[in-house]
Amino acid sequence: MQPRLAELLEYLDTKRAAMLAAATAVPAGDWTHRPAPDQWSVGEVCWHLHRVETGVVRLLRMHVAEARAQGHPAEDDASSVLGRLDGRGVLDRSMRITAPPQVVPKENPTAERALELLTESRDLLRAAIADADGVALGRLTQMHPALGELDMYQWILLVGQHEERHIDQIVEAAAAARAR
Repeated sequence: MQPRLAELLEYLDTKRAAMLAAATAVPAGDWTHRPAPDQWSVGEVCWHLHRVETGVVRLLRMHVAEARAQGHPAEDDASSVLGRLDGRGVLDRSMRITAPPQVVPKENPTAERALELLTESRDLLRAAIADADGVALGRLTQMHPALGELDMYQWILLVGQHEERHIDQIVEAAAAARAR
């Protein structure tokens, strides 16, 4: 696997482990508890993360298929892509980003179901990344509603940063569940 994709997979694994550590610290029975009427439960956060990740999978698959069909050049750059979202504010929770309707939780899954969804979406992302191996993803772009134009490396990186952004929200939901 090309170095950039291997680096992104390692980064995604690290962020997923941190997010799951925060979520699984919450008793399973509290995963559907909302800290306040306008705040998401741990289950809803996980549902949201699943939806965002599956959306990135669809984008990646679409762009890679089009690139391959058009004879897109192979990747020849092995430099790091981890800093490619710096300055976009993804990790800054003081900057509120309103989720588009398609990723606003429509379910409040139990702990077991939420973990199944996260496993499913990560498996899909890993497969899409493996299928993209060799394609110069930095040349394939798609607009993000809040962050502007992102290349496919940035979209993959966004999945991990997005999970990191929600870790504090999970911790807050856990504290609220313990306080009730």
